[in-house]
Amino acid sequence: MSLSSTAAPCWSQFTGAAGPSSLAAIIQCFATANLFFLNDLLLGSSINHDSDEFDFIIIGAGSAGSVVANRLSEIEDWNILLLEAGGDPPITSDIPGLQTLLYGSKHDWQYKTVNNGITSQGLKDGSVGWTKGKMLGGSSSINALAYVPGNTQDYQNWYDAGNEEWSVEDVQRCFKKLESLQNKKMLQDPNIKDVYGHNGPLIINRYNHTLRTYTDHVIESWDKIGFKRVSDLKAANFLGSGIITATATNGVRQSTNKAYLQPIKDRSNLVIMKDTLVTKILINDTALSAYGVEVEKNGEKKVYYASKEIILSAGSVSSPQLLMLSGVGPKEHLESYNIETLVDSPMVGQNLQDHALLPITIYANAPGEQSLLELTGEVLKYITKREGYLAQSSIITDGAAFYSTIENATFPNIQNHLTIINKNNILLKSVLQVAFHYNDAVVDSITNLNKNHALYFFENILLHPYSKGNIALQSNDPKDAPLIYANYFDDSRDLDVAVAGIKMATKILDTPYFKKINAFLGSMDVPECNEYELDSEDYWRCICINLVTSIFHPMGSCKMGSDISTSVVNSRLQVHGVNNLRVIDAGVFPSTISGNINGACIMVGERGSELIKEDYNKE
Repeated sequence: MSLSSTAAPCWSQFTGAAGPSSLAAIIQCFATANLFFLNDLLLGSSINHDSDEFDFIIIGAGSAGSVVANRLSEIEDWNILLLEAGGDPPITSDIPGLQTLLYGSKHDWQYKTVNNGITSQGLKDGSVGWTKGKMLGGSSSINALAYVPGNTQDYQNWYDAGNEEWSVEDVQRCFKKLESLQNKKMLQDPNIKDVYGHNGPLIINRYNHTLRTYTDHVIESWDKIGFKRVSDLKAANFLGSGIITATATNGVRQSTNKAYLQPIKDRSNLVIMKDTLVTKILINDTALSAYGVEVEKNGEKKVYYASKEIILSAGSVSSPQLLMLSGVGPKEHLESYNIETLVDSPMVGQNLQDHALLPITIYANAPGEQSLLELTGEVLKYITKREGYLAQSSIITDGAAFYSTIENATFPNIQNHLTIINKNNILLKSVLQVAFHYNDAVVDSITNLNKNHALYFFENILLHPYSKGNIALQSNDPKDAPLIYANYFDDSRDLDVAVAGIKMATKILDTPYFKKINAFLGSMDVPECNEYELDSEDYWRCICINLVTSIFHPMGSCKMGSDISTSVVNSRLQVHGVNNLRVIDAGVFPSTISGNINGACIMVGERGSELIKEDYNKE
């Protein structure tokens, strides 16, 4: 392949001034020239098929919807239509280290929470960005690739709430059904091998991480402060510290698009329609049965019909929005937007919960600085070997700790993700702005200290918040994003847990490794907090309130349960009050789980598909 003169402006970046825009341009240059050689075929999409009638219509080709499309189309006499508002993932989605290039792009729904004037005031506009994938694979095509199925108590809680189809045994079986563990070292240990599946569609592996020396030091230090080091976090039921697995292998992201859709793209009974926005679910107002969908594609409106069921897998934000636009939701709220209420379902959009992310910034002497030339070399390393910086998440390392602020607890209420940033990192500022939305003063206070020190950025995550928010309509126009009321720290108990968790985490400064590298806690510039002593409980309370942001784990907005007054779907995921309509995505989680939710979303897709097959005697 010739690097022709048409690419000259692109290649000139190699000789330009060092900076984040230069590196991004170089990466984009390689991607445009297809020098990464990632050759997945694009999935076809056509509205010119023979019929507008199907057995099942699935709305959303994300982490759960892609699974449902795969599993239902296994039944050869079922015709399936899968509708996706976005398109094919770009090449940058396949490359783990480039995920932030997708943030704020057309492949991101770009949701933002409503500024309540109290929390997150250290973020731009006082609003938290909720990155959600708008493409095949959904958020599994844009996330940080962490595979964290959660603690078994999470699912026992689901079962104990009356959801009898969701026993721990069934849930664990579905996790194994989706998994294909492909790490040789892990497979050699029977204590690890036996807790994973080996024949599922989704490849699970560990990174050959470029910062392994440093992550090992941190895990050793966590162990010294009581976060016990374990050989595998899933085998330890996600209590302790260690290396998390990833939905990646050989340096390439394993999204549900890659795992569940690409292998079945030639199935004759499956139609995948991209760039198609569903604007309404059609429900018969007398029988209260869902029978079709209205869509908009390329400015044209069309209707598709389902003889059996509509499956709503649009995610925790869009699924409740679409239910309300279709006449299923809180009556008073729907009537305020002149939407006819077909089913008064008060919990639609309620019970919204998210894993709040709270920053801890620790600075030290190592690792040292990387030049633009060295970073560019990482691009070449990726092209030739699928290794290096681009072969792993750029947001987090794979070191993590799961622990509880309650003594002798059997499940965690805090998760620590670890990010290690080299001294004077040219990309840090843009990542803090794009991924966390911190305002300029906060960003400058972090990057200024990074000029002369490496940064150990600990993302302290509140796993089981008491606070609950809600999704509401902004208008009756489906193109208007819904209003997201996150309500972080609305329940004061969450602030107590968060501060206690942070105080436990900062004890790491007293360990031998962190003393050796002259580590110190950095102060973040939040005017409301500057009066408090660094590392005091009052300081952290203030930081939590002002800098709380999201790790993009919204769940619960279409809660599973037994009664329409307290939930949206039953334990077979059928919408209360409406026939032939189910929700299968993170919205149905009745309560939070102990970790990153992508794995659990895929599991819900697997279990939901089983329930559908059971109901039609196709299991």
